Amino acid sequence: MINKPSFFKTIQRLTIISLVVLVAMPMSAQFGLTENYHFGYISGTVGYSMLQTNLSGALPQGKLGGAVGAGYEFRHTGFWASVGVQLSFHRSSLLVDEYNTRKEPDQNPYRGFDTQGHKTTFHYRVNQVDEMAWNFIDVPVMLGYYVKGFHIGGGIKVSYALDPQTHTVGTYNLSATNDELDVTFENMPDRGYTDYRYDAYHKNRLNVGVSLVGEIGYDLLSQVQTRSALCNIMILSFYFEYGLNNYLSTWDAAESRVVPDRTNMLDATVYPYLNTFTNPARTVPFYTGVKLTYMIGGNPNDRGSRSHKGCMCYQ
Repeated sequence: MINKPSFFKTIQRLTIISLVVLVAMPMSAQFGLTENYHFGYISGTVGYSMLQTNLSGALPQGKLGGAVGAGYEFRHTGFWASVGVQLSFHRSSLLVDEYNTRKEPDQNPYRGFDTQGHKTTFHYRVNQVDEMAWNFIDVPVMLGYYVKGFHIGGGIKVSYALDPQTHTVGTYNLSATNDELDVTFENMPDRGYTDYRYDAYHKNRLNVGVSLVGEIGYDLLSQVQTRSALCNIMILSFYFEYGLNNYLSTWDAAESRVVPDRTNMLDATVYPYLNTFTNPARTVPFYTGVKLTYMIGGNPNDRGSRSHKGCMCYQ
């Protein structure tokens, strides 16, 4: 579950930071700083997304991810600051090592009775892939510097998860040992000791996340509309982000990745790998990609002039 006091405290701090940035930017004009430029923007990114985890026994692999957003940017004599809101889409796979309950009998004692009523220990050998889809609503706050069309900046981004989930697919092989005769039955499809496929979705529990973000880019387009005398800017950037805190929250942890139906040992529920640890593994998103931003705005004092000297803030 999300820690509500911590969540509201984080949102409270973010709100204060955002208000300070938004209020301080326009007020700079009151202190003789006349070269102030105000822009609204929309943006989109596409690139490589990975959910990194520190657990052994599984290999994370990146997938295609992205984000769309909108916000406000302020520019003044070589510096810029922005605040916005965006939807981000992180995708990643977790390739899990083969898991054999025979190697860990004390942790996975699936004991019951066979069809003849004999005491039996059931074994599950699992081979699975966890496909994770974590969607967030983000509030990025960034500061940076620009010169002659080039810009660089960095900041933080606070993220709140929207219906994150893991799609678990794979196979498990069922075999059994007759405890009385000490005989193991396997590769016997007619008796149910064979491979089974599974395909299931499981909900995730995530903390409010804080990421370090940064970008470096260039203004591809910079022109003035003839009627409104507003500046149009199109920016192409290299963008990255990296999670600073553990995004993964406490799960309804299962005793094992494989939980059999006690009434029917031929049927079992297979949980995502991260779902089987009482203490959450440190899991953070990493993302890098290309960002395209369109901005429109300018300096209100330049509206009467078609020349717009300093309009792009690097002339």
